Amino acid sequence: MKKALLATTMVVALMGSATAQELTISGFVEFEAHMGHFYDQKAFKDRSVESLDFAVDGRLDFDYVTSTKSGLEYGMHLKLDLFSSDAHTNEREFGLYYDYKNGGQSDVAFNDGYVFLNSALGNVKLGDTGAAGEASNQLNVPFLAPGAMEISNLASSEAEQVFYSNSFLGVDFEASVDDDSNWGLGIGYSAAVGVATVDLGLSAGEEALAGSLGANIGGLSFGVNYAHEEVGATTEYVAAGASYNLGALTVGAGAETKIAHAVVTGQEYTSNFFAGGSYELADGVVLGVGIANLDSDSCSNWTAVGGSSVPGSCFAAPLSTFNNELIGQGQHLGDDEGRTWTAGASVLISF
Repeated sequence: MKKALLATTMVVALMGSATAQELTISGFVEFEAHMGHFYDQKAFKDRSVESLDFAVDGRLDFDYVTSTKSGLEYGMHLKLDLFSSDAHTNEREFGLYYDYKNGGQSDVAFNDGYVFLNSALGNVKLGDTGAAGEASNQLNVPFLAPGAMEISNLASSEAEQVFYSNSFLGVDFEASVDDDSNWGLGIGYSAAVGVATVDLGLSAGEEALAGSLGANIGGLSFGVNYAHEEVGATTEYVAAGASYNLGALTVGAGAETKIAHAVVTGQEYTSNFFAGGSYELADGVVLGVGIANLDSDSCSNWTAVGGSSVPGSCFAAPLSTFNNELIGQGQHLGDDEGRTWTAGASVLISF
């Protein structure tokens, strides 16, 4: 869910080489309610929220920027993420507990910390910036119920990067590299085509490529994105969706599919479907609601006969708890769950 953050800003004018300093603090707190099932036998666990589950999500963003009379701008960004949720125990999984969010844990973590320098030569970020890339996920659902993969790029790299960005003739360009020499490139372009605004994004990295195409016509937004990775085995991902804005109300629906190619399982498909909406009750107050139909058992989607008893793949005997002998394609979990549903709602306050 896109979260519009309203900023509280302090501006201090200083004498000397620095002409201005600005500290911006913004953030949100979101109360979430979830219900549903999500089964994942490949991960050797059954994660579920079989009764009503509450959680609290929050964020604080700190942005500091200053500039010199010569035009050099520099500063820093730091994000503090907060999360709290209870834990659910499922006896079928040997008494282990799992939850949609962090296994029912409370967590406070600093993320996305970096320093930056902006000049006429471009913009440089040093730190936890994430890899370069302009491709974006196109599910277009204002509020996603639990279970979405929501992938933009399948490239693997460390969060800490040396990151450069600039614009040439209306084309946005960015590049990054981490300390293991994993690189990323991104190209973005936006243009008006008749009554529509079209956005194109491309991402490239080590053995990975992704692209997205989105359009907006009045209150209607729609798009599609594709990601491809060649690390060990081929993995592909595609998503498409559309949303419509009616002032304070936005509704949308989308679908996603991930295809993992492997020698034992053939092509393993995982497809999910979503619908949701958000309503801006007041300035900075947003209500969200969503529902999802999830592919709850990736073992049932193999296109090849056979299986593996190696932990981390779909299990065979003697794990009779799962009652899954892997006798061929189309197998399910012990309770024969092939697809399942989740639902969620939230109240978000931002500043």
